Amino acid sequence: MKIADIHTHIFPSKVAAKATETIGEFYNVESEMFCPASAENLLKYGKAAGVCRFAVCSSAINAHQVSAINIFIAQECNQHPELLGLATLFPTMKNYQEEIDRFLSLGLHGVKIHSDFQKIPIDEPKALPMYQELARRGIPVLFHMGDRRYDYASPFRLKNLTRQVPDLVVIAAHFGGYQVWDASYETPQGPNVWYDTSSSLAFLPYDQAMRMLDRFGPERFLYGSDFPMWDPSKELTRFMALDLDPETQEKILYGNFMNLFRLSDN
Repeated sequence: MKIADIHTHIFPSKVAAKATETIGEFYNVESEMFCPASAENLLKYGKAAGVCRFAVCSSAINAHQVSAINIFIAQECNQHPELLGLATLFPTMKNYQEEIDRFLSLGLHGVKIHSDFQKIPIDEPKALPMYQELARRGIPVLFHMGDRRYDYASPFRLKNLTRQVPDLVVIAAHFGGYQVWDASYETPQGPNVWYDTSSSLAFLPYDQAMRMLDRFGPERFLYGSDFPMWDPSKELTRFMALDLDPETQEKILYGNFMNLFRLSDN
């Protein structure tokens, strides 16, 4: 069975160890971070787990970082055909249209937004024109979702955004809300919102995970590891422990990814 990972992070080799340490500190899991988040490590450990395609991203914490990060992601994708690049944008940046043109010309396929890092709510009114432009162009946006400590990326804020921009294609990470899975379950999103499984299966009780899969529909879920947070092999084992039927497994592990990005193996 082919496997695609919708949610992985990479950084330049010279800063990969420090960047990984910083992520661990942010989430208070320094000792659990799997390894430095270089493209080489992702491919080494991801392929060992059986993954053949990886969506890669890195989030800018200010507007000045955006272009350099997007160029880096594109360069790594050019070197490694297994990688599919997601750009970064800063929600209130003024030249977002120019940057969208640039990252599309570089061959990137979507956008990753991390509202907790950027300290800007998902439904920030000043960001609506940017999201409207992304929706107009059919560019999917992977949002970090949830965290009990903050309200920037709550399921309620995503619901508010998609009410205003209903055509925006969204991937709501972490079953729609890291650490706030009950709120995600009680806030079903619209038909253009997909979900990923990353950084959730280690914490969600089996029954709760299955209820969420049933409520939102397996056709709207994508497998994600959140590398370098976790060992890709262990994360895949957690997913397989759900013991889904083969058709559902195939959708979540690969088919939905290919459909979302309109990709073909031919």
